[in-house]
Amino acid sequence: MKHINTKPFPYYVGVFSLEEMVNKDSKVCVINILGSESRKVTPVSHTYSNGNVVAGVQYGRRGTLETTNGDIPIFRSIRDVMNHGVFFDIGVIYLPPAAVAQAVAELVTFNPNLKRIVIVTEKLASRDSMYIRFICQEAGVDVVGANCLGVANVWDHVRVGGALGGDNPEETLKPGSVAIHSNSGNFTTTISEYLRTGGFGISTAVSSGKDVYIHFALPEFLFAAQNDPRTKAVALYVEPGGYYEKVALDFIKERLFGFNKPIVVCVTGRWKKNLTRACGHAGALAGSGDDAEAKENWFDDYFGVGVFDPNNPIVSKLGVRISSIQDFPKAMAAVYAKIDEKPDFESSGDLSLKLWISDNRIKLPKELDLPVVKAMEPYDKQILEINKNIGAKYLRQNMMDKSGASRMDSHTQVTELHGRTILELSQHSLEENIFFTLAKVLPPKEDIPTINMLLNTFLKVEPFQMDMLQIAKDNGATPNAYLASQIAAIGNKPMLARAANYSRWIIDTIRENGIDEHTKEFSNSVQDIITDFLFEKSKEDYDNFTSAIIKIIKDSKKDCAPVNFCKFVIELAETKKMKIKDAHEFMLASISMCIFWKPLLEKRLSRETAETALTYFYCISQIVSLSVTDKAKNKYWQKLVEGKPVNLSSSFSENAFKILFNREPNETELTEFKYLIGLTLSNGPGTISAKGAKETVSARNFIPTAFVGFMVNTGLAHGGNGYEAVEFLLDNFSNIDLKDPGDKNHKINLTELANKAAKVFAEYKKLEKDTGKLEFKKIPCVNHPVFKGHDVNIDPREDFVRKQMDEKGIYNIFLDFYHKVVVELFNEGATKNIFCVNVDAVLSVITLKLVWENLQSGKLEKSKVQDLVFILFLIGRAIGVSAEIADHRDRGTDMDCRTPQSQLHYVL
Repeated sequence: MKHINTKPFPYYVGVFSLEEMVNKDSKVCVINILGSESRKVTPVSHTYSNGNVVAGVQYGRRGTLETTNGDIPIFRSIRDVMNHGVFFDIGVIYLPPAAVAQAVAELVTFNPNLKRIVIVTEKLASRDSMYIRFICQEAGVDVVGANCLGVANVWDHVRVGGALGGDNPEETLKPGSVAIHSNSGNFTTTISEYLRTGGFGISTAVSSGKDVYIHFALPEFLFAAQNDPRTKAVALYVEPGGYYEKVALDFIKERLFGFNKPIVVCVTGRWKKNLTRACGHAGALAGSGDDAEAKENWFDDYFGVGVFDPNNPIVSKLGVRISSIQDFPKAMAAVYAKIDEKPDFESSGDLSLKLWISDNRIKLPKELDLPVVKAMEPYDKQILEINKNIGAKYLRQNMMDKSGASRMDSHTQVTELHGRTILELSQHSLEENIFFTLAKVLPPKEDIPTINMLLNTFLKVEPFQMDMLQIAKDNGATPNAYLASQIAAIGNKPMLARAANYSRWIIDTIRENGIDEHTKEFSNSVQDIITDFLFEKSKEDYDNFTSAIIKIIKDSKKDCAPVNFCKFVIELAETKKMKIKDAHEFMLASISMCIFWKPLLEKRLSRETAETALTYFYCISQIVSLSVTDKAKNKYWQKLVEGKPVNLSSSFSENAFKILFNREPNETELTEFKYLIGLTLSNGPGTISAKGAKETVSARNFIPTAFVGFMVNTGLAHGGNGYEAVEFLLDNFSNIDLKDPGDKNHKINLTELANKAAKVFAEYKKLEKDTGKLEFKKIPCVNHPVFKGHDVNIDPREDFVRKQMDEKGIYNIFLDFYHKVVVELFNEGATKNIFCVNVDAVLSVITLKLVWENLQSGKLEKSKVQDLVFILFLIGRAIGVSAEIADHRDRGTDMDCRTPQSQLHYVL
């Protein structure tokens, strides 16, 4: 052991004053110099310190590490360094935890000139720390760390160890009179920067680390700070765990080294009080009486004053405790005033909150609504790139038999779409649900007219489309087939492709130029971008439709960045007397971006989905428009498909009803129509219709083709089978004089009618069984594989809708009949218990009620009712399947729905 006086400590401390801890005469050897952290940090330290790293060790290798202040020679071992006659007195260790103790032993053994070791490595084993402590005490070597960023002597422009001061230490580490001792390496730098704004510089900064053992702890630091003529005050950052602070304060109280300089301390980590495992630094775990609150009390008792209040700055000459590091400048200023000292230099900058990033989603009170300022380099460029990454991001994965859009509850059999049940969604309009499937949130009321405008715009069809459709009908094609033929023809429609490109350009321009709803003036550079990309010289006027949309945008009260941007584009074009290229597509893109802007900022949907949203809208509108059952007699359809800019904001749900039923709906019918469409939105990703859409996306097809994939995966067994229930009801009501299925006072004996149907079925069932047939035709829409086995069985989905209709005073005789049928089936012994009426019955009875008048009057043929039942299913499922298509496009990979050969079976 070195024969050095260790008083006042009962152990070795080789540092008398902080100014000698590291200085301009220090020579450093870095162990594991080419490690991932060291090879970046060491060159900065070497340059900042005017070349104080004289050697590096990379076990088993020789070479050099290039720096701007000359190359650092690299040796195979510490012994190799010494054999080459290289003198150093400080060792820095960047090794993994298990190798640190061996490196310390080598440093102590082979270098008799060694004074100090800085251990950057974190989470050393306690046994290794004890060993390091023992051999370094014996050898008379001071240790800083572990889990630290080392030491900086700012007066000598020297740092040793880790990245104190960051990549540009000369900007943060200004010479002054405050010494820092911090359990956190990063906060050592932060505190230096904060103090600088208040006019205080640093004498020496020590990142002590916060492993279980702190080798250069607070007692030693305060002793050295007291003896440092440069230091007038001390700044401490303290975490829970350990009694180093109590020992130091006891030493002061016992006057073991006459410490009399003020301290400003921040004790943190109250939230760790009840933790039983380390969270963060390994040593920041309280044991018995050493949690954050205990340490706060130690310092408050020493100072004789409570925690610092910036609005009422009371301090003592001994110092003060602060609750947040941002209070360091004010607290230090108050302490300096108390001891009649002045700051080291003029203050520069401030710690007020400077907003670099904001998406303006939340309306804040005026005092909190801070302006966005340009960030300093290099953060300004990084933020620019971040701003481009708008919308949700998903990891690509195999999405076969998976969905991030829908799921079915195995107990209730209720499907959820984006976290909302179809029962809930069935209470919303078509336009709301169309928006919801893409945005994953229901639209605000003020956006619904805009959504309607877009959907109604896309109802326009050309005569040749209807001609082609009729050919398919004449050939006996089912509704899914003849509708799919025309949706397939959409392909990558140029109008939709241009709109998607403009949506992409709008996002880029807004985000790259910091435009938001608060933007009132647009820079010259933005005007140049708009002019170069959008404008053309033309004497032609906009068509009537485009002119109408431009007027809608100009009159819009919506405070939204895309619409405000579009308004400016329109104004700029008028000022420059130029025309907007592809004005129709650009206006539609602007409107679409506006309604999806908030969900996009909230990362509810992906950027790609937002950019292509108009394609989804177009496909659904086309399916609705092409589904007209009697185009020659439907005046509503004829007017809607002309594409004239008349009342574009009218309800899309009402327009869809008019197209399908050739009349205006009353409030009750519109409600029933919502239920009808909403309940068919989804039945989970396992349905063959959903799988058809997903498989089409998997093959990397256009969005319209994915809609085709869903439609060709429906048929008479899936979607078209709903007519079986309608046929059952028509058979049982064939000789009944029923004028209004919604009239509760119909005076029809439904129990008698149901009993008759039950007897017929019971006789049929007995006959079939007597002849040995195990499979026979069942009554449609009763019983369910899940909701069975009780005396009385209920499908909760049907029960929900039935109760909703009762609450609204909506009666349906066919649904009432169904409930009496299941009772009579039991009474006649045809069933062992009362079957449930399942949710499919709701779809059938609502459809039949809506077409009953036209069917009875002969205006509608039974074959067309059959088609209509199928079409209603297709429209509802088209809306819901939009979510599956968008989800698979966001998450899936090419060919991910392919079945591996190993899972296939050959059947003889």
